[in-house]
This record gives sequence, C-alpha cells and structure tokens, in this order.
Amino acid sequence: MTEKADVVIIGAGSTGLSAAYELAKNGVDVLVIEKSFLAAEASGRNPGGIRLLGRDEAEVPLMLQAMKRWYGLEKELDMDMELSADGYLWVALNEKELKIQQDLVERDAAYGIKEYILLGNDLKEFAPAISTETVIGALWSPTDYVGNPFRVAMGYYRAAQRYGARFMFDTEVTGFKVEGGRVRGVDTSRGQIAANTVIIAAGPWSDSLGRMIGLEIPLTPCPNQIHITEPVPWRIMPPFLLISSKAICRQSARGHVYTGNTNAPGGYTSMDKTADNHEILQTAAYISQIVPPLKPLKYIRSWVGIIDFTPDDNFIFGHVDEVEGVVLACGFSGHGFALTPVIGQLLSELVRDGQTSLPTEAFHLNRFKEGRTKQTQHFAHQHMND
Repeated sequence: MTEKADVVIIGAGSTGLSAAYELAKNGVDVLVIEKSFLAAEASGRNPGGIRLLGRDEAEVPLMLQAMKRWYGLEKELDMDMELSADGYLWVALNEKELKIQQDLVERDAAYGIKEYILLGNDLKEFAPAISTETVIGALWSPTDYVGNPFRVAMGYYRAAQRYGARFMFDTEVTGFKVEGGRVRGVDTSRGQIAANTVIIAAGPWSDSLGRMIGLEIPLTPCPNQIHITEPVPWRIMPPFLLISSKAICRQSARGHVYTGNTNAPGGYTSMDKTADNHEILQTAAYISQIVPPLKPLKYIRSWVGIIDFTPDDNFIFGHVDEVEGVVLACGFSGHGFALTPVIGQLLSELVRDGQTSLPTEAFHLNRFKEGRTKQTQHFAHQHMND
C-alpha cells in the first residue's frame, strides 16, 4: 500500500486527535496512524481533570486559552463530554506545601485566575470528610473542570472525520523516509505513506520513534494506575477532584470513588500495564489518611496507562532542528489532557503558518541540550513524599 497526505500524525491520543481536527478543519489533508486504538493509553486512562491550578508559569497562557476552548467544546464538536465545573481542591499536608499554594494564589491572580486558600473551620465546613489532623490547609480552584476522556476522544475523532481526516488503526510506524535533511514520509506495517510533515504525538513511544531519525527525546515511561471503588449511595465529599502530593480521588455522580497515586511509586519506570497490588494498597492508605470515610470501601477495578515524563516535567513541542518537517508533541508528564484543545490549535498553527499565536519556545526540545531547564512546580510532581 502506498498512501500520501499533507500531514501524518503518529498517535491517536488526545493530542493527535485534537491536532487532526484542527488541521482538517483548516483544509489540511491529514492522516493519523495509531498502533493500537483510540485513546488507548494515558489519554483514555486518566481521571479527566482539566485544571488551571498548580500550572508551571510557562504553561499558564496556554492553559488559559485551553479553558476558553473547553467552555464551548461540547457544542463545537457536537459531543456530550460530561464536562462539569466541579473544581479542584489541592490539600496541603505540611507547611512547605501550604506556602507553595499561598504563593500560587498571588501569582495566578495576576493572570485573572481566582483561587482561594481554605484553613481550619473553613476547610472543615467546605469538606467535612477531610481529616484536619492530616491536612493543614488547601487551595481551592472553583472554575476547574472534570470531563470524560473517552467522550472527549470520540468527539475529536468524529469531528475530525467530518472534516476529512483519515485514520489507520492497528498500524505501526517502522521507519521514516528522510531525503536532504527533510522528512518525506513514513514506513508502516501496512506500507509507505508520503508526507512532508510528520507530527510525533505517540506518548512514551515518541522517543523510540525519534531514534529512527537520530533524535534523542528524553522521556521516561511510568505506569499511571487508577483504581475505582464500589459505588456508595451517599455523597462522601463534594464532586471536586481532590489532589495531594501523595494521592488523588474523586467521587463520581454514580457513587464510585476514583483514586490514584500522584507520583511514580518508588521511582518505578516501566511500560508494563499490569496492575500493581502494592500501589493499590499504598494509594488506599494515603487517601484514607486524607479522607478517612474512604477506608472501608472496597476496590472493584484498576487500570493502567503509560505516562511519558520529561526531566523537568514539562512537555516537548515544536519543530526539531535535526530533520525539517518533523514536529514533536509529547512528554506531557501526566498533565496534558487539560491542554488538549490548545495543543491541537497550536500544532495546526505551527504546521500551517510556521509559528504559533502563543509562546511555546519554553517547550522546545533543544532546551535540554542548551541547559534551559528547571524543575517545574506542577503540584502533582513535587515528590514531597520521597
């Protein structure tokens, strides 16, 4: 088989799907190649959090634009994504965490973001189930959203198809065709595809794809495990997404409680998607210290998706210096789902216009070899429990 397209996108996760939609909507002939199926990894195996809260400052302008898009995305894509403005509550387990939260309130206010510190009786009144013996305060972001990742993926998929985007599932990229320093297409398990632009949006598989054309993309794979409890007929806490430096949880409208660990357990890195019983027990112990009424609940299911972490926990975006026509969008380090609408928009702008409407230089691959990295302040990756 020999195909051709203006743009080939490798990966049908939330990034690849949003880019396919934005490009096809603007008249670009785009073909998405996916080795598995729609949103098979972290894009479909996350709790659906959409937050402004706790962003690295370089991400804030992007996330503000993403939120504007999220507000109207269900209508735009003609898909019920189960979006709701439930908010985020980040609980502080020590004074160091509380100080970070207080500084963020001041910093984010300059961007028009409204966040609030809750202490003592205010926190207890707001969320009575939270243990004030374990939690000394919290940062509340009432405008943050929660959505259904699968329905988001399906919305983008169907909308992209309506504009003419094509998809090849169960198809693996086996190589790249490069001539004169420029990409000319890809080889796949189903034949060759000619294209002058290739977007690598394959999550933790992006580094192995990069090595095919001499790119060193510093990614570390990490199994992201989410657990779900039996449904309970009563509301344990408000429907916000609760997060700490140790664990997250959220009670769904149907009564199930979703929990997960915010850090790779013990620095564990792997592409193995086998459920880890030790992590389930560890996460259950962590979250029960924060929300004691969760302790007697029974877990009924667990699933794992692989997250791609970068050394500084910030994503990688943009053209590469080594091969003309190759664009990277990977390394989202567990906080990329919320950026979905704006990343697709920026990828489309970059491919069509050669530049983006928002600053993205901080996320370029060359920051690693040029020493322009710093440890970011994403609250979920503080590793304060190490």
